[in-house]
Amino acid sequence: MDMEKVQQFLLGTHPTWKFLNDTETGSRILLQHQEKPLVLPLLVLLPFLLGGLFRYYTASPVVLTYNKNPVQIRLVNKKTGKASSENLIEYVKRTCPTLTDPSKGAVFKPSLWMTNGHIQTAYAAYRDYDNQYVIDYERELLSTPDGGTVSIDWAPRFTKKPVDDTPTLVLLHGLTGGSHESYIRSLVETMTKDHGYRCVVFNARACANTELTSAQLYCGSWTEDLRMVVKHIRKTLPEAKLMSVGFSLGSNILMNYMGEEGDNCEFLGAMSVGNPFDLMGTCLNMERGFLQRKIYSPTMGGNLKRILLKHEKVFADSDVIDLEEVKRGVTIRDFDDRVTRRVFKYRTVHEYYRMASSSQKILDIKRPFLCLNALDDPIAVGECIPVDEIRENPYGLLATTAHGGHLGWFQGFFSQTRWCTKPLAEFCIAIFEADRRPVSKTPELTPVSAEQRNDGYIHSHLVRDITPADGSRNATTKPFRNQNGQP
Repeated sequence: MDMEKVQQFLLGTHPTWKFLNDTETGSRILLQHQEKPLVLPLLVLLPFLLGGLFRYYTASPVVLTYNKNPVQIRLVNKKTGKASSENLIEYVKRTCPTLTDPSKGAVFKPSLWMTNGHIQTAYAAYRDYDNQYVIDYERELLSTPDGGTVSIDWAPRFTKKPVDDTPTLVLLHGLTGGSHESYIRSLVETMTKDHGYRCVVFNARACANTELTSAQLYCGSWTEDLRMVVKHIRKTLPEAKLMSVGFSLGSNILMNYMGEEGDNCEFLGAMSVGNPFDLMGTCLNMERGFLQRKIYSPTMGGNLKRILLKHEKVFADSDVIDLEEVKRGVTIRDFDDRVTRRVFKYRTVHEYYRMASSSQKILDIKRPFLCLNALDDPIAVGECIPVDEIRENPYGLLATTAHGGHLGWFQGFFSQTRWCTKPLAEFCIAIFEADRRPVSKTPELTPVSAEQRNDGYIHSHLVRDITPADGSRNATTKPFRNQNGQP
């Protein structure tokens, strides 16, 4: 029972009262209670009243943040082939109601017993969805230039859906996840079974039962594996348009990649979900909160440590990391200090955190992108969201909810579903369907206007140099240069 019905019942305007007045039995009931308090009916009504009040105050409307002068995107009518353009935000408002219209689902209503971000996060980590979102993947192994191995899982299988121009969504998992994660499978199921698209899940080195074949894992700044995967997908599907979505650490990697690629990015657009954005801020948050210090950080550090020690033989002769020192580590910061920053040649763990933060790349992204975050996320905390940068980028859209936890957004009492799946699917479909023609028949995307793009702007921040001229892999920095080669 919602608040409006509760108010009608208490004020006597609900249809139930009219029914009682208009029937003989009902009139007799009312007459009997004229001189007696309606104790029993009120006791029956009380749980509904409290539930309505609780639902009213825990509902989380979607709050949108975007540039006041957003980019224009090209639209092509599927039947007539006539081209037009529309303001990105107006187009999203028209095609994505669960992001923009509260009356059509742009309100997250958490399960009554999961309004707390910690509970949502814990449920996301431990809920067993083995019997739901059953996906029949086809796995492909790819070798990296340094001898490493990553895997990509295709859905549907090529025997069921041969190579064609079907738009394809590339998915990146969280810290130690993979294609088996429920947040991945729920979106894959929606996009493939409900809407007929193709999906490809990129599993990082050593994740999702991928064998580790070189003494390197992955990190928030390492985009070369994703770049290789995208090139392979493009070679496999030359006519298919591509989009991507990243979750947690995967979204940080994706946003870094999008910023590095800029105008040359293969993706039409991207979605970032539960992105920590600022790894230094996330580190500080992990060290100051009780649950973060005692539960989250040790859990994430332990997961990373288990992945590495599962492939302990690969690192046995390493002169970069000390396995015994790694085993003594407890927190995620311990692991990043003893493994990540050493393997990727950062001088300190804080240098890694600062330089790997995707918040530094937001202004360089030149494709439409959606960032979805919950403000009660205990891991990707709200204070680290680069609101100003997203607002300044005409391609960006930030959507936040008050509740949802980390990759949670569970709704429903007896059977829970993820609210976030539908708005993500809507945004993806909207970008894909703006111009449904295959790649060979699609002209280049209409560039943003000179006033919006501000080509004369000098990019002064520093970015990670992942391909030094001397072939080494030192964590040097270099000025970001514009198309004219000017710093």
